[in-house]
Amino acid sequence: MKRGGAIILFLLAGVVSGAAQFDGPGSPGITPSLIRLFGTNTAFTAQVEVQILGLDQKERVGMPMIFTRLDSNIRVELDVARMRNREQPDALARLAPLGLDRVISLIRPEQRTTWVAFPKLQSVLKLAMPPAEADAFLKKANVERTRLAQEKMEGHPCAKQRVVITDDKAEKHEATVWTATDLRDFPVCVATREGNDTVVLRFRQVQFTRADTKIFEPPAGSTEYADMPALLAGAVVKYMRGHSSPTPAQSPAQTASPTKKKEPQPVRR
Repeated sequence: MKRGGAIILFLLAGVVSGAAQFDGPGSPGITPSLIRLFGTNTAFTAQVEVQILGLDQKERVGMPMIFTRLDSNIRVELDVARMRNREQPDALARLAPLGLDRVISLIRPEQRTTWVAFPKLQSVLKLAMPPAEADAFLKKANVERTRLAQEKMEGHPCAKQRVVITDDKAEKHEATVWTATDLRDFPVCVATREGNDTVVLRFRQVQFTRADTKIFEPPAGSTEYADMPALLAGAVVKYMRGHSSPTPAQSPAQTASPTKKKEPQPVRR
């Protein structure tokens, strides 16, 4: 995972989220392989605790998120203030003043689009999803499960399994999965290897309800940006305007004939 507050944030929500990098290094985001682990559970909302562990099996990054799925639509909500970053504990905190501390990613494979919304900024990033990636979310794949043990995980009796998913390009993706036998075989824990790291996802408070389709739409009234640098530049401009130094008090003579300055207007895309 790349270093730096803004870069980490960009990798951590939806397409920008390092959660569940199940398809291999260099493939950040909620991937088709992760979605295939849910089986017939196509409508639910859950709290997710994501941990990235180093070689020493100690946490490098921790991320609590809210994950919602409705058929092919996926919504991931991240509160940056609740993230943990052992290597740069203060990096993410610096993003809060810019309004970047709450991120909502909307993955819409059928529209071949991912939206990354920053509600506090009233800004949204629109990312085109490559056709091959969108198709991967929608196509079926071969899923092989090998039972390893019967264990309790996240308070549920689970079948611990080795799962190998083979896509239509014959590429294999492997994970260790704990499926809750008392919760519709829902994968309450998923562990994968990403280079030298281990990524662990723990699903809690799972509710099998169909979310309103409106929550998968970008927030109305948001300024749309085509790339992250432009959005970050807009965030900095808004911050500077809100924290500019007050004009020094003027003398009575100056007050008699003040000079009016035209306020700069924000440019919206």
